[in-house]
Formats: sequence, C-alpha cells, structure tokens
Amino acid sequence: MGNVMENKATVKKVLNIVFYVVLAIVFIYAMFGLFSKKESNYMSFLGIASMSVQSDSMTGTFEEGDLVFIDTTFDAADLVEKVDVITFKTSDVVDGKIVYYYNTHRIDDIYESGGVLRFVTKGDKDGLGTDPIHLKEEDIIGVWTGKSISGFGKFTDGFTDFLKSGLGFFLFIVVPCLAFLVYEVVKFVKVYAAYNVQKSTQDRVKMQEEALAAARAQLEAEAKAKAEKEPKDQQE
Repeated sequence: MGNVMENKATVKKVLNIVFYVVLAIVFIYAMFGLFSKKESNYMSFLGIASMSVQSDSMTGTFEEGDLVFIDTTFDAADLVEKVDVITFKTSDVVDGKIVYYYNTHRIDDIYESGGVLRFVTKGDKDGLGTDPIHLKEEDIIGVWTGKSISGFGKFTDGFTDFLKSGLGFFLFIVVPCLAFLVYEVVKFVKVYAAYNVQKSTQDRVKMQEEALAAARAQLEAEAKAKAEKEPKDQQE
C-alpha cells in the first residue's frame, strides 16, 4: 500500500513538472510574439538581436550557419574602425526586384562627409574588398557583442519559423491551452466530488444526531410523563 501511494505521488510530481514546462514554453512563445521583431535572418529581443550568418564573408571571426548576437542599443560616435563589427541593412536586386537584407561586417574606415558620419565596411575573409555602399548612421542596426554560437543559426531559423507557423502555433499554444483547460476541469471535478462526499457525510451525521436527539427528547418526555402519573395513581 505504501509503494502504491509513493508511486501515485511520484506520478503527480512528474505531471506537475510537465505541466509547468509546457506553461513555460507557452510563456516564452508569447514573449517572442509580443517583444520580438523578425525580418529575414534578423530577430531582436529587448535590445539584443540574434542573427543567423548566411555567408562566409566573415570567415575567421564567425562562420556561415553560426548564431551571432548584436547589441542594438549603441552610439555611433563610439564606434571604432578596424575593431567594431556592425550589422547594417542593405539591398540587392533579385529578378528585377529590390530585396532588403541584413549584413554583418567589420568597420574598415570612418569619415565625415557633409557633416554626416560615413562608415566603410569589409568582410574579414581574405581577399575581400570593401563594401561598395558607404553607410550612414541610420543604416546601422547594431554592434556585434563578440558572442556567437557555432552552427546554431540554422537551427534557430528553422525553430523560429516553425513557432510562427500555423502548426507551431497549434502545438505550442492551442494544445497547451487545451491541456491546461482539461487539467483545470478535472481538478475542479475532483474537488467538487470530494466536497459532495464530505457534505453528504456531514448531512448524514447531522440527520443521525437529530434523530438521536429527537428519540432522546421523546424518551425523556415519556419518562417525565410516567413519573408525574405515578403519584396520582398512588393517591387514588
């Protein structure tokens, strides 16, 4: 009997852990949905952006498929040439259409033109020249924090896209919400059933006590009536 109770307690703990893990996933999904910005391979969250590397132009610093982290709260006046690696928005023409994307290269030179700072960038891969477009401050998205996760970019791209898909929404939002609803309904039914059993028991005990009290009162009344009758019979 003791083992059965212990097993039930263990199962209950495991179910509670699973429930809170699912709840945490729902919370994380909701936070991404509320506070993240996803464009192409660029996603920001509360001032820190994560980006999957799409090319090998920065080979030697980070590789294609890596996940790099960008600080979007920066001051352009603090940027240093040959040191800082920046992420910027650029464009290209594909099939006659302008396609915008994000790139991350090192600052090769900084100069002023017409009272405006201009930034010349270049990839770290050997043999590359400077990028053709000289950037303005508003073109810069952020500064690389120096942190990256090797090979994790492709996974995050796929996982994020899955979370934002219809199937991902169903699995990580709809299913957990339904499970939470069922869990709460079952919990309520159990509590309500226990309440009814307790109430029924209390009602039954109360009825028994009332019946005993009534029987006792009747016996006492009969005994009193009998006691009052006996002196009269003796007098006669």
